[in-house]
Amino acid sequence: MLDQNALVPLYEQLKDAIKEDIKAKIYCPGDRMPSEVELEEKYQVSRITVRRAVKELCEEEILVRKQGKGTFVLNTGLKSRIDRLGGFHDSMESQGRKVRTEVLEKSIIHVKASYAEDLQIGADDDVVYLKRIMYADDIPMMVDMCYLPLKRFPGIVDRMTGDFSVFRILENDYHANLKRYYKVLKVRRATKEISGYLQCHMGEPLFDLFKITYNAEGVPQHIAISVLKSENTSYIISSDEDDRMNHVGISWKI
Repeated sequence: MLDQNALVPLYEQLKDAIKEDIKAKIYCPGDRMPSEVELEEKYQVSRITVRRAVKELCEEEILVRKQGKGTFVLNTGLKSRIDRLGGFHDSMESQGRKVRTEVLEKSIIHVKASYAEDLQIGADDDVVYLKRIMYADDIPMMVDMCYLPLKRFPGIVDRMTGDFSVFRILENDYHANLKRYYKVLKVRRATKEISGYLQCHMGEPLFDLFKITYNAEGVPQHIAISVLKSENTSYIISSDEDDRMNHVGISWKI
């Protein structure tokens, strides 16, 4: 309960109380906060106090208002090195995040001519197509679509179980010896389908990352097209070889 007689204003006390609740995981990143009425009743304060506290927590990027949906605990900033070969699992787990995979489609297909050329395979060669949603701490962060030549990775479909990492399967099970990559990053708008997967607004800006990986001999191993959330997420490119940049706070505003 807040102290009505304290010198500290009630809205500041309420802000501190909400921060402590978030720290104690009573409210977790991505959770919807109680309504103004519920907060008013819980902390025995006025609606004006609640509104000011919530407004300032939004300004401090601890909470976020989503029109028509309510107020949510903002996901603490995620950082991903897009100048590295490692996959989503490695990047998120290095930040202490729990990764979960939801497979939407897994099939054998023939790819369009441009992809076949990129993979250096024939137009009639079988390719494993994998479409999945990648979660960090149960928050959907990315829709990933992979294309893997079946003749280079026989039996790979059977290895795609649980919360698997394609990168680790290629390296550990097939000794792909991935050494190089080609990446193109651009901005796109969320379609109705993608907004449903990533739980974002239709038309919201997202990142679109196209990637081809190569082994030590320069043979392309797979294509990945990833649609990534942009909200409260930093994608880092650095000339440093170590992981120092993963721990640098990036919080500038324009």
